[in-house]
Amino acid sequence: MRLLIVLILLPFLYASSCKSGKHRLESEKGKKVRFEIKTLQKKLGDCDTPEGACTQIDLVYPLVKDGVPMVKKAINDTIFKVLIQNFNFETYEGELSQQQLERSADGFLLDWQAEKSLETEPNSFPGWEVSITGEVGLHTAKVAVISLGTYSYAGGAHPNSYMTIYNFNLSNGQTLSWQDVVTDLDAVKEMAEAAFKSARDLPAKADLIEEGYFWGESFQLPQNFELQEEGIYFWYNPYEAASYSQGPTDFMLTYKELGGFVRKEVIF
Repeated sequence: MRLLIVLILLPFLYASSCKSGKHRLESEKGKKVRFEIKTLQKKLGDCDTPEGACTQIDLVYPLVKDGVPMVKKAINDTIFKVLIQNFNFETYEGELSQQQLERSADGFLLDWQAEKSLETEPNSFPGWEVSITGEVGLHTAKVAVISLGTYSYAGGAHPNSYMTIYNFNLSNGQTLSWQDVVTDLDAVKEMAEAAFKSARDLPAKADLIEEGYFWGESFQLPQNFELQEEGIYFWYNPYEAASYSQGPTDFMLTYKELGGFVRKEVIF
């Protein structure tokens, strides 16, 4: 199974603006949209020595380059929003554009610099970081799947690592929900609960609440899932089903296992 949470921490190169990615995706001939890979790297401070105080940003993310304008805008707006949100310390509801992404990244660097300047020993102030690695997964005539793996630190007890996955409907650019993809949520939840226990090496009859999962609530499907060629990939981020120290939980249920509970006509 392909593990999407692998975050490739690329070497940080100083840049003041986003560069159009030269990376080429596999052939998208005949598809409703075509993607390109963009990169944005910035840093501030002494990033060249291990002891230096430094903050840095490294983003690799897909955007729709060509396609129906309405679909292109809907998909790109969704991607810009999740990228920009990483540089804001409250919910972001403003402009969604490449220019705003750059302004937000610059603001993150300056916020770090301002916080560091208030310290009596500024060189001991910890560095901040946002690293995001995005990719295009399954891409059919009906759906396109985008995953964004994020590692971030802006102070606190530990960094944050999480995955954001979007299954885009290419007829309108909106994201598909569980209700759009499966015919019987209760049946899929039952199958997923058994797979969750297996992924966590728990007995089939284990009580997840007693085992310390889902914060005293009943089992739930994850917020993030990925439509793949052979099945549906389930991804529970840290804190979603367990404590941060227990990490994420992931597993696959194939279309064969899911049987008639999947609306494959929505996907292929």
